[in-house]
Amino acid sequence: MDQGNAALLRQAQAAIRQGEKHQARQLLQEALQRDRDNYVAWLLMASVTNDPRTSLGYVKQAAQLNPSAATVQKALVWAENRVQTAAAAADTAVSQSPPPVEKRRWWLWGGVALTLLLVVLAIFSALYWPGRNAQAAVEMASVVTLSTMTPAAELASGALPADVAEVGGEETAVATPTIAPSFTPTPVPHIVAKNIGQSKDNDDHQPRPTWTLTPSPTPTPTPTNTPMPTFVAPQSGPVSRPFGVGANERWVDVNLTTQSLVAYEGDTAVLSTFISSGTWQHPTVTGQFRIYLTYQSQTMDGRRLGYDYYLENVPYVMYFYEDYALHGTFWHNNFGTPMSHGCVNMKTSEAGWLYEWVSIGTLVNVHY
Repeated sequence: MDQGNAALLRQAQAAIRQGEKHQARQLLQEALQRDRDNYVAWLLMASVTNDPRTSLGYVKQAAQLNPSAATVQKALVWAENRVQTAAAAADTAVSQSPPPVEKRRWWLWGGVALTLLLVVLAIFSALYWPGRNAQAAVEMASVVTLSTMTPAAELASGALPADVAEVGGEETAVATPTIAPSFTPTPVPHIVAKNIGQSKDNDDHQPRPTWTLTPSPTPTPTPTNTPMPTFVAPQSGPVSRPFGVGANERWVDVNLTTQSLVAYEGDTAVLSTFISSGTWQHPTVTGQFRIYLTYQSQTMDGRRLGYDYYLENVPYVMYFYEDYALHGTFWHNNFGTPMSHGCVNMKTSEAGWLYEWVSIGTLVNVHY
């Protein structure tokens, strides 16, 4: 571990002890950008992450890097228990939530039945009590109007009559006879709606989106008085500037057929050299891409992807698509011949010149 990374980890640990998790996360992100294979940084990230599942993912990343470490094994047990505890809490909250509102609306069906009963009585009165037909029609219309409205609708519309009396804390609608004072219809009970308890917001029990560490691109200073390379490889012919590239814009052309790379400023070539691209088993991608991440040096472990290489301190790495990059090469000198697992191998000196010349967003055109 380099001294800069060690200092970052010490600062992150101090921030954790002081309860400054946000500051600790920023320091750890910077440390992982420098060295993604530092299992201690992954463990510390797990300790300052609020979401249990994300925390477990960080611990598993550390376990892939150093599975035999005792600290990693303890962290695995801690993270798995944390996920199980969160799941149990979520299940408990769901089991304690109130029953659906629909099950509590039994009073609605009672109101419908009562309305039907009153209609039947009105018909019976009209058929067998002719002298009171007009009076019964007016009174039953008043009763039905009150009984068919829900309590919430009554309160919202102001449809309650002026002589609603409060009895025992509940409201009871009393219909006032309008024709014959001697006749008083049966009072229709006003059923007060129960307060339905609002369930607690369950957002806390929903799984949080998993946060994926995306290293920030390394800032590359604009070079001044860039030295021109001394080696110029033969070119197969002029290459037209890609659509959308400005007249003075910098861009890189990679020709897989001739195994060559040419750096341009607009239409002017400023570097031309041989490269080694991917073999037929592991071909280099083709298309137009943009440089999105750079490292002055980086360890490349192909064993994670099923390959048979492990290279420390690969110099001047310039990623242009997923894990495909332009980078310097010190382990072979067969430039002009496909040799890689997909990356574009360059001489270290020329890769260093290109590293200082390009910037984040520089176009890379790869073709046959």
